[in-house]
Amino acid sequence: MADVHPEGTALFPIDARDKLTLRLQNAVNGFVDSPRDAVENADRILEEAIADLTHTLTERRNALRTTWQSHATEVPPTAPDTPTTPAAGTGTGTTPAATPPAGDTEQLRLALQDYRETAERLLRL
Repeated sequence: MADVHPEGTALFPIDARDKLTLRLQNAVNGFVDSPRDAVENADRILEEAIADLTHTLTERRNALRTTWQSHATEVPPTAPDTPTTPAAGTGTGTTPAATPPAGDTEQLRLALQDYRETAERLLRL
């Protein structure tokens, strides 16, 4: 199982993880000499890890949203003869937005795949 997303975006960068791990180990090693300080250090380390992970996940979510929401706000031009109101006797109308263009569907498929991969990686932590 790899720590890094296929595009190279880690949920928790390896170097940051290694630094926090070393700090935590130092806190544990210092317990015998100063139990309270060791526990306070461990609390700060966990707080930093949570903040870093939250920041990384928020940035990842924002990047994912940008990929599909920017395409959703683009309105394709309508042809002059494209009906946008119900046709007489049919009760339904056809608009260009009724079926997304193939490119939009592919972009949405890729976005969903990225969401799934990110969520699965988060759930494995």
